[in-house]
Amino acid sequence: MSDVAQEHPEFFKPTPEEEAARGAGFASVAAGTSEDSPAVDTKPSNRTTAALVALLGGAIFAVLYALAAWGYSAVAWLYGSSSEGTEAAAFIQERSVSFLLTPVYWLTVFAFTLYFVLLAILVNTGHWRSFVLWGLLVAVLTYATAIGAGLLTVRAWTLTYSEAIEFMWRGIAFNPLVLVAVVLSREIPIWLGGWIALKARKYRDADQASATEEIAV
Repeated sequence: MSDVAQEHPEFFKPTPEEEAARGAGFASVAAGTSEDSPAVDTKPSNRTTAALVALLGGAIFAVLYALAAWGYSAVAWLYGSSSEGTEAAAFIQERSVSFLLTPVYWLTVFAFTLYFVLLAILVNTGHWRSFVLWGLLVAVLTYATAIGAGLLTVRAWTLTYSEAIEFMWRGIAFNPLVLVAVVLSREIPIWLGGWIALKARKYRDADQASATEEIAV
């Protein structure tokens, strides 16, 4: 541009025809960019179904754990853990309800549900063997949570270190109800994980079919 154009740009504005042509050019470029841009390939996800099934697994865990507490109380009454003359129904009910109100029960149930949901979301469309393998980690974490909940129940911070360790090994680590929690947290991910993997297999088959069609085209 000449010096005159630089000093007086108001006298060198483009004509309406030039502005219209320039706008049409920009519009065509934008349209071409949007048409030529590749579509985002969204792979199918099984996370919603997996999470719902895992929540169902948490509910099953809670029910079976409560039944285990009832059965353990019944066995305790049969072997004379109650005072003489105590009715079986009253003893079993009182002992079962008292256990259900402790952190060992509700904190363990919550922790297992959380661990299982996270596992199900991470596995997503994976195979059943992933639940078999990583379900062991869920059981270990649930076991650790149950032990921690037992220490919380007895307020371990009020005990000496040696007393807390002794109580942990003698009173919690091998307690039948804690071991029941370990078994349940191991078995439920295996069985319900098979259900999740069965639904995930449909997603994998559909993904493979679409990939085969793209290769054929």
